[in-house]
Amino acid sequence: MTSVAIPSTKTHCVTCGKEKRAVRCEGCLQLFCYDHFLNHREDLNKQLDDIEINRDLFRQSLNEQTNHPQIHLLVKQIDQWEKDSIKKIQQTASDCRQLIIQHTTKHVHEIENNLTKMTHQLRDLRQENDFNEYDLKQFHQKSKQLSEQLDQLSNITIREESTQLINKISVAVAFSGKQEKEQRLLYQQNILIR
Repeated sequence: MTSVAIPSTKTHCVTCGKEKRAVRCEGCLQLFCYDHFLNHREDLNKQLDDIEINRDLFRQSLNEQTNHPQIHLLVKQIDQWEKDSIKKIQQTASDCRQLIIQHTTKHVHEIENNLTKMTHQLRDLRQENDFNEYDLKQFHQKSKQLSEQLDQLSNITIREESTQLINKISVAVAFSGKQEKEQRLLYQQNILIR
């Protein structure tokens, strides 16, 4: 009988160096004997465990950053700025309204007083039938003056001054790396009310 030579499929294990049947790891492409291949897989599992632990620690740090009291303090500071700014605007608007109302009321009251005086004078002249061209000219001029005073009410205007009523607030976030300028422009926001 003839014997057929079977080729040897044994190779050297990268861990123990012995010539044995081996399995190739698809990741590192190294050859391991069966015993050391299992050890290699255990090492890979430990490395994966370490990565997951680091990921969990990072998640915890991220959550702590999100819930960090400093962030809440900054947001409260912005909220307070907003409230103070709104109060300043409301107070200025209220002051301006009050000034218009006071001026208009005083002005209308003066016109009404002058009109009442003129009405009494006209009534007296008519009752006594004691007037001439000069008197009529005087009353015509007084009527014209009252009309002009009434027109002055519409001469009230609102002026907006360029001085700042509210201080500027901004949020600046510092970045490092290639995208620093882009990120700084993207995340910096200036707020100014004029």
